[in-house]
Amino acid sequence: MAGRASVWNDPVVRDLTTAFVPATDESWRLQTSDDRQARAFRMIVDGRPDPVGGSRQGTYVLTPGGELLARGNSTDPRKIEGILRRGLEAWSALADEARSRPVPMDLLPEHRFEESFPEDGLVLEAIIQDRPGVEADARGRRWNIDHAWFSAAEVEAWWKAIEPTIGRPRPVPAPPAMLDRLVRYHLVDNARGQEAPFAPEEVREAGLTATVLPEEDASEPGRLRVDLEGRTAAETDGRWRMGRNLWASFNRGERPRGVETELLGYAEFERETGRVVSFRLIAFGETWGGSGLNGRRHAPTDAEGRLPRSPVAWRFVEGGRRGVHRVPPAFIDLYGPPWVGPAPSP
Repeated sequence: MAGRASVWNDPVVRDLTTAFVPATDESWRLQTSDDRQARAFRMIVDGRPDPVGGSRQGTYVLTPGGELLARGNSTDPRKIEGILRRGLEAWSALADEARSRPVPMDLLPEHRFEESFPEDGLVLEAIIQDRPGVEADARGRRWNIDHAWFSAAEVEAWWKAIEPTIGRPRPVPAPPAMLDRLVRYHLVDNARGQEAPFAPEEVREAGLTATVLPEEDASEPGRLRVDLEGRTAAETDGRWRMGRNLWASFNRGERPRGVETELLGYAEFERETGRVVSFRLIAFGETWGGSGLNGRRHAPTDAEGRLPRSPVAWRFVEGGRRGVHRVPPAFIDLYGPPWVGPAPSP
């Protein structure tokens, strides 16, 4: 996030990118997955296809055929400028044959989770941010962005439960699959960096209900508006309980952590189809501890051995179908239902 803000907004760097075909990907998948594309990436940057630890985040300049021309990792725009210029110089020195070499099959993925995008489902933009009261670091109060995906069938199940309460409103619980996904994979403390998800047995409380509002409260005719309200809590001693997958090596050592939230918002359904056409959900809460790179794992405990709590807020808003919202959720490989597609081998 810091690199994108400091580097790719730089006017010199932006001008240089016009000579490239920019692409981005999730480095953890490329470092650990057994997908042929990930193995090819590791062969290019490390000289061997085996999974690697640490981090391979950075900027890479490659030919279409997979030859590495330049690489580096920095949030300094001048250093990235240097990488791009070295890449262009190396490209200019290549023979025409090397430039026109086709993309080999092993650079093409066997499966990408973008293919699982729920076209008729609910796509949420999920933003998490430190709330006032959290001590800012050198970059200020931190924030991060993710996406939450729900299939059309999952949304339909919720609508079918809500529809009978029109005219006689009562709280209708969200479908268990949707609520489980929200609590375990999206109400996590990744404001300052990647955090791990929660196992089912680490969820202490999970509740989200929808209550039908009067017809005149809808934003326009043909819609039904519902109030959303709930509470969640998840806590772990830090031990990994989710089996063998790409995230299993993320937790090393027992680092306790937890999240507690209160949920408030609304959604609007299209009466004729049951599709969600508007969605706003805010989660106000506190987090403590950390297991990965979330910038809180070194926080000292108090005299009674308790970890300090940090006020955090999440905002979930319908994201539409624009290209940026087709970036898969961070933990999509753990989602589980068939519509997601195959999870990569660890």
